[in-house]
Amino acid sequence: MKLVRGTDKYRNFRNAMFHEFTLCEQAFDEFIMLAGANIHGQNDYETLGKLYNSYSKFIVHLYEFYVSCFKHNQGKTDNISHNDLDVLFTSEVEKLMGNMCSLIESGRAPSWVNDLSYYQEAVPLDFGQRFRDVRNNTSHVDYRRTGGGNRPSLKQFMDSYHKFLFFLYDSSRYLWSAKRNEPYEVDYIKEFDLSSRS
Repeated sequence: MKLVRGTDKYRNFRNAMFHEFTLCEQAFDEFIMLAGANIHGQNDYETLGKLYNSYSKFIVHLYEFYVSCFKHNQGKTDNISHNDLDVLFTSEVEKLMGNMCSLIESGRAPSWVNDLSYYQEAVPLDFGQRFRDVRNNTSHVDYRRTGGGNRPSLKQFMDSYHKFLFFLYDSSRYLWSAKRNEPYEVDYIKEFDLSSRS
């Protein structure tokens, strides 16, 4: 389906994109809260399960949000092959890191940024593929969820690739965050009010 600005289908697609990023943001916030508790000694199995699940949800929603961004950029909702997505994800992180290097070098970077060398690290060529692998691991029942076969476990992925994943997430918050003064309301969520009777 073509995405034509101003049409109902276009608006509905953008609403779904916003909702997907909202789910991603909620999962990340939950992960940060649980990670803090875990770092401070809360390491019972229930906490670890919630920590794992929140990071899994973050991965799935961030992946799906970016797939929708790539579709939006191409102007149609046609499926994009997994090989093309792998390249798009890796290229996107390379672009974001390069943009940050340019901001630092020109003196226009925010005060909170890291040293230039932090952003000059090469993005692993397999980032996109590994991102897809862990997204698939968390979305499907598969023995490779544990890190078996040719896929990393969720912890192995986080240890090796979280920095690059965070670039994707952080760069989207400015435009897509649900944390705003006036909430961005989506009709299909508002209609889910179980207190109202039709």
